[in-house]
Amino acid sequence: MAYRGLISTEKLSWAKDVGGLMSRWVGKGRSFLCYPVSSGRLMNMVAFVPTNLDSEESWTAPGDLKALSAEYVGWADPVLETIGALDSTFRWGIYDRAPLPYWSAGRITLLGDAAHPMVPHLGQGAAQAIEDGFTLAVFLEGSNQQDVSKRLKAYERARIERTSQIQALARNTGRFFRAEFADVAEQDRFMAKWMSANGQIRGHDAEHAAEEALLLAKNAGSI
Repeated sequence: MAYRGLISTEKLSWAKDVGGLMSRWVGKGRSFLCYPVSSGRLMNMVAFVPTNLDSEESWTAPGDLKALSAEYVGWADPVLETIGALDSTFRWGIYDRAPLPYWSAGRITLLGDAAHPMVPHLGQGAAQAIEDGFTLAVFLEGSNQQDVSKRLKAYERARIERTSQIQALARNTGRFFRAEFADVAEQDRFMAKWMSANGQIRGHDAEHAAEEALLLAKNAGSI
């Protein structure tokens, strides 16, 4: 589960020099993430902690500041300062789901979280929904009523492998952030491997990829 909260950056001495960058602390099976929002006026905090309790899949379920503080005893000063500056916190249950075998049936399809819900550790949920939207627009452009079902299946084929890979990477990223490594060298090796995998998802041109996939589908006679 995660605790969430917003703090005025004026309350955080450590936040004065971060600019627009994200800050993350990892250790003891937990991670603590902060990044500025609202043009730097506020700091968004997300604190991931282990739990064996059912938690609501909500961004607004009330959390317990004392329980949050107890999770991070002995952590770095910026973490403790951030928790101490909170007026309130919210509790967010995080649930993982396997990729769906298909998204489309007849003239109905899915996109975004409805098609490929993923844990939040890569920040790719909205990004993948946007890529889906570009792809869907390319595949539906110029279609007629008789084409729709085939084009929706072609859209699904064009997107399902990439989104499944990113779902898996988000899952592994969460495992990395919760891992308790035997030594720093082991953590560094895992970090290097993770950064390499993470870099592979950047720079993807969804519209261009969709245009290529549409051309291949037309040449193959599948649409």
